[in-house]
Amino acid sequence: MKIVHLVLSNSFAGIEQHVDELLANNLSEKPILICNDSIAKDFDKNITIYKIKNISRRSIYGKYKLKKLLKNISPDIVQTHGSKTTSIISSINNDSYKHIATVHGIKKNKSIYERADFVVGVSQRAIAGIKSPSKIISNWWYPKLKKFKTNSKKYALAIGRLERVKGFDLLISSWANIKSNLVIVGSGKEKRNLVNLINKKKLSNKITIIDSVNRDELLKFYNEAAVLIISSRDEGGPRVALEALYLEIPVLSTNVGHMDLILPRELLAKKGDQESLQKLLETYVDDIDLLNQDAIFEFITNEFSIEEKINKLHEVYTSLLNN
Repeated sequence: MKIVHLVLSNSFAGIEQHVDELLANNLSEKPILICNDSIAKDFDKNITIYKIKNISRRSIYGKYKLKKLLKNISPDIVQTHGSKTTSIISSINNDSYKHIATVHGIKKNKSIYERADFVVGVSQRAIAGIKSPSKIISNWWYPKLKKFKTNSKKYALAIGRLERVKGFDLLISSWANIKSNLVIVGSGKEKRNLVNLINKKKLSNKITIIDSVNRDELLKFYNEAAVLIISSRDEGGPRVALEALYLEIPVLSTNVGHMDLILPRELLAKKGDQESLQKLLETYVDDIDLLNQDAIFEFITNEFSIEEKINKLHEVYTSLLNN
């Protein structure tokens, strides 16, 4: 079974990390990656990688080169990650291989995914409305995470790109009556607006924004976090929630992605609703001992490992090739 994964991003972010971990933890199957040459260096060195120049959806020459490369590789399955790669493969595939499209986030226009033979989504919301055969295979906690025990719990933690969809403006606006400190780790175009909002709300003594850090540095913040907060307006995953729960850090969240399958209703705020989020945070953040999530910690450890997700993906591969 020869599987090719296709990633055509210009930067190494969430989707790319997902693919890197998926392939690096499945090397025995000799997976193949085709990616933009600008990010090839960021993937695990043991992965078989074919580098190509960035291809736009409309590039006839770029599509020709990709089609020729795939013909030489002769895969059984091409798995695309994101709408761009899905669109490109849908336009050049002449049924010489099966096409699996992966939906990593919430998309308004999902019609392009229906041209694939099979669709994998990270949550029910991600694939809602798609008519093609599909399966939910959620994200996993970072495979190299090591559980730790510490009494040094200093602050509430939020992690993510500083973009409107992450709802950090709602989080900051909900913090006025909370005594605990909040650390937001992330970079993005909304940083200046968020800093201005912190100053406007006179919360600079309680809220700090830290630029994005690497994996090893992020563990320090997890290690000192009393609770992780997801404030997103929408989300495919979110993966950081899985990581925190695996590390036995309590989580409070808006009702996005698969969070309604993980947390009880009373620990979920309405997405995009600042009043709902504020009520949730004021109830629990300063009294974190009220949150007993031991059963959830165990559930995440057992059901959201990368090995479990790889097994589910192999079931999809086998079924697709046998039909």
